[in-house]
Amino acid sequence: MNLEQNSLIQRTDRFLSDGLLGFLALVSLFLGLIPNVFNLAPPGRLLAGSAEIAIIALFALEYGVALTQAPSRSAFIRNPWRILDAMIIVAGILSLTPAAVALLRNSPALRLIRFVRLALYGTRTRNALTARSTDSGLLPLESSKPLESFALNVRPTLGFSSVSWEEVIKRIDSLQEDWLLVSNVTRDDLTPIADAFGVPETTLRTRLYDSPFPRIDQMEHYTTLFAWYPSIHQSDENESFTVSRVGILLVGSMHNVVVLTRGQTELAMEIDKRLVDSDTGMPVLVRATHALLKTIIRRYARINDHLETALMQIETNQSALNDQKFLDRTFRLRGEITRVRGSLKHLSQVLRRMADQPIAIKGFESTTRPTFAVLADDAENLYESVDDLMASLGMLVDLRLNVSSFQMNKVMRVLAVLTALALIPGVTGGLLGMNLSGNPWSPTLSQVSFGVGVGMSLCLYVFAVKGWLR
Repeated sequence: MNLEQNSLIQRTDRFLSDGLLGFLALVSLFLGLIPNVFNLAPPGRLLAGSAEIAIIALFALEYGVALTQAPSRSAFIRNPWRILDAMIIVAGILSLTPAAVALLRNSPALRLIRFVRLALYGTRTRNALTARSTDSGLLPLESSKPLESFALNVRPTLGFSSVSWEEVIKRIDSLQEDWLLVSNVTRDDLTPIADAFGVPETTLRTRLYDSPFPRIDQMEHYTTLFAWYPSIHQSDENESFTVSRVGILLVGSMHNVVVLTRGQTELAMEIDKRLVDSDTGMPVLVRATHALLKTIIRRYARINDHLETALMQIETNQSALNDQKFLDRTFRLRGEITRVRGSLKHLSQVLRRMADQPIAIKGFESTTRPTFAVLADDAENLYESVDDLMASLGMLVDLRLNVSSFQMNKVMRVLAVLTALALIPGVTGGLLGMNLSGNPWSPTLSQVSFGVGVGMSLCLYVFAVKGWLR
């Protein structure tokens, strides 16, 4: 099959849509009822019969075109709806025989069953769109996984090794220089850490569990720094993603640093990679803290790329998205952008403060602050990029709403449908008058009623295909 023939088949397939065939099925039903209402002359009966034959021919043409385009012809033939189409065509061909019954001649009307199926399918799809679960993007406050503790070793090479929870508390009590990481911390685990640091337990609990945004608090003997560790969770079903966040609390003193996380993270592995490329001239505690914050910045950079890609996909495919799906996707994306935007704004302020003021971490001097100023610049650039995405998304939604404002709303559509349907009997009654008997025309009341019913049914079908009845 050459390209020209294939293009012709595709155009024919698009032309013979379900909407058109349903309309022809409705016309076929009325053509079968006309002989019971009107006494047609031979030319009229010939015209009605020719119209029925033409409708059957179009049904057969659509079946043949769809069969040639089907990926699997055996599956196409076994499809229950295609079996119904085949029965319609066969019954229509048999109706050409002299002994055909009226049911065979009206067989295309069975196609209306498929139109009912499309209406039910649309309702089911709309219910599925509205039955979406919400996701706050935050992990549960209490982790059900066991504690994982790591200590940063300086010798023989700089890197993390797994240690026990008891070892963590022991190292803090011994006041030796350590950079420790503890994952899956619960509220009960904060008590021994607070006692070892000499910090009020309520301070650690409120910082780790009640802080909505990144923040840094400088006390006389210790510093607390709260931040979010973000992750991307992709959904293959609806081509969307969510940003989950794990709370991280850094508690630093002039002796050691402990990082507590509310859930499972990959911080130990990622910080290990950052330490390789970090400035070897910095003190170990400052160097590891810098690697932690740099890891968080890089995480937000990847999330910014995902947000930008999601916005481009919506902008590219917006013509193929209906209003409900468009608003659903943009609303979810706006929520993710808002959360990321707020976190980056406060994180950049925390990093800027670390670059300008001393904090209670051993080795954190004026000579090490420029490295944190670079991180602050990176966070501010990411914030501006995400802020631009928010503005672009807002303009995209405004454009869609402006386009939609030129369309009639549902109330106006219903009024237009009712007006159009009422216009047919109204005009007919106005032209013919209240009574038909004694007037110089031949149509009877039943014939006029039939014509009005046909006109209203065809108009109602057109409105339904256009989607005005949804």
